Amino acid sequence: MNSDPERIAADFNARSANYAKNLWHRDYAEGLVAYSAIGPGDRVLDAGVGTGFATLAAARRIGPAGAVVGVDVSDGMLVQARTAIEGARLNNVDLIRGDACDLPQFADASFDAVICSAALLYMPVERALGEWLRVLKPGGSIGFSTMKAGFPRAGQLFRARASAFGVTVTDPSAALGSEPASRTSLERAGFVDVHVVHDRVTFSDADLAFAWESNLRSSSHEAVRALPAHQLEALRVSYQTALAEARQADAAFGLADVLYVYGRKPDTRSDRPQA
Repeated sequence: MNSDPERIAADFNARSANYAKNLWHRDYAEGLVAYSAIGPGDRVLDAGVGTGFATLAAARRIGPAGAVVGVDVSDGMLVQARTAIEGARLNNVDLIRGDACDLPQFADASFDAVICSAALLYMPVERALGEWLRVLKPGGSIGFSTMKAGFPRAGQLFRARASAFGVTVTDPSAALGSEPASRTSLERAGFVDVHVVHDRVTFSDADLAFAWESNLRSSSHEAVRALPAHQLEALRVSYQTALAEARQADAAFGLADVLYVYGRKPDTRSDRPQA
């Protein structure tokens, strides 16, 4: 997958108008905050803020004494996030455009918590986690979400149909989409007290109505967009037919297994190795 921030920004700019209409994104983001250690008065970094679902949940949880800083590379997504935050009349949120893997504007130990809802798969994982460890206070918490490998099934079906047109696209959730892989990613970065919460989100019929557009425009599926126009149209018809058949055949098609992964930056006192 292309990990160039500007290329990813362009992809999400193209998706921004409809992104928040996929309400599973909201449930997914709210779950990340609900299971997290974020508390009243915390200063929170939302890395990859998107349209703001996790930021909104975090801002409500920390209350007026806390603050959320949301960072995203996509101007289009930030426009949507600002609109949502203004609509919610929240005054404890600041949004900035930037690369969430490179945050020189923030000093070491600037935040009590870092959250990343659904965005880590679009970043170089080691570099992102290293930067988030740096900006966290000792004892501060981190949480990120990932689809379990093979989910959502609409995405898996998209990649299967693309392969019939000669385009091989790997599962973007494969790298982090298991408990051992996600746990190891945090431990290698230097986090402690790592734990993983298994959950599910539901793709409604309304969500699945956006499946073609969402998968086609995904940064993970960039290679598909290089198909000639007539093949791309044939793929669209093939995919939407297969999607309708799969939904008809399996009532659980819209269920997606997700992982919420949490850890803590070592505290220089309490986490010092015992003599």
